[in-house]
Amino acid sequence: MTHDGQMTLKKSPFFDFLNRRHDTDFEQYLLNSTEDMHYIDWNRYVLPGDYGDAHTEYLAIRNGCALFDVSPMRKYRIKGPDSGAFLDHLLTRPVSEARSMRGIYVVFCNEDGSLMDDAILYKYADDDYLLMPSDMDHSVHFETLCRHLGINDISIEDCTNSLVGTALQGPLSATVLYHMGLADIEHLEPFSIRDFPLSHGSIQVSRMGFTADLGYECWFSPDLAKTFEQNIRSVSESLGIDIPGYGLTALEVCRLEGGFIVAGWDCATEAEPAPGFERSPFELGLDWLVNLDAADFVGRDALLEQRRSGTRFTLRSFEISDQRPPPDGTGLFVLIDGEEIDVGIICCSAWSWDLDSMIGNASIKSRFADTSEAWTRLHDDVVKVKLRPGPPRRFARAKQVPATVNSNPI
Repeated sequence: MTHDGQMTLKKSPFFDFLNRRHDTDFEQYLLNSTEDMHYIDWNRYVLPGDYGDAHTEYLAIRNGCALFDVSPMRKYRIKGPDSGAFLDHLLTRPVSEARSMRGIYVVFCNEDGSLMDDAILYKYADDDYLLMPSDMDHSVHFETLCRHLGINDISIEDCTNSLVGTALQGPLSATVLYHMGLADIEHLEPFSIRDFPLSHGSIQVSRMGFTADLGYECWFSPDLAKTFEQNIRSVSESLGIDIPGYGLTALEVCRLEGGFIVAGWDCATEAEPAPGFERSPFELGLDWLVNLDAADFVGRDALLEQRRSGTRFTLRSFEISDQRPPPDGTGLFVLIDGEEIDVGIICCSAWSWDLDSMIGNASIKSRFADTSEAWTRLHDDVVKVKLRPGPPRRFARAKQVPATVNSNPI
């Protein structure tokens, strides 16, 4: 505990391994850093903006392989005969009939249809799931929903600290795992999950990711962490490549290049309240995660009405040539018949080194959804903003099967 009674931020499991500031340990880093400027609080763990240099980390993701410590993600193990029914009523699309050993992107809503959170769901079996909603604690909501549905034959356990892991992202990520001994990793299909032997234990690998690139998530028990680190070091040396860790800055650029959404950043949530910034899945471009013909999930009636009456907002990607980051919530405008019209706001932004532009997500009033160019003000300067549907970048290798593997040292 700190002197003011607040819980002390903790060091994530792979901080020391990924830290490239060799003259600065975790305690010194915290002492010399400012929250929300140099790092963020991720489920009470420190997520640094970078581990040494964000540009280097970004280049490794796009041209080689880099590691992201996903250990702090909140994790709920949901088991029992009623687990599928519970999840079908919680989530906006059914999962009880999905294939086992699959990873699934999911969202769940409030009664008014606004997004409560997004998450990754692993389905191991019809009665066994792992739900990972980043950092928000939804225990009370889950318990309330179970009582409302009369669901009793289910267990929901917060197992956040019983699994550690890293995301390996980039065109060489399959090659790195192959040389770690994960045979046939190149044939793992997108969204598939498989267990592989690792030393005296096992490692669970899913092919997903949050960078729009080829990538995998590796999960294992904490006692295998040092073994995993040693394997990464050995492969790095044998292949003659750097495999750096990357922090929030590089991740933010990559996820915005790929058009991914973050609850709390692209819309308000209970943990990040901002009146008027609530958005439904439809208003966030997440229609593909909603099945209105499925179970009577929380928020379904509101989404049915929104589908009939239309959405208030539409998500768009934007690009600005100016390197100055626009503050979140910055207004976007067009000139119509000589009148300045407010058409929406910037949700979040980051500088893309490859695109040589400031990019991000914007929430546009739906009646202006066809607008391709707007403008905003940055420090009293008028700056043009290009708007477009869909993500700024796509990488075919992200879904390619088999993934490219260099079987010989590079």
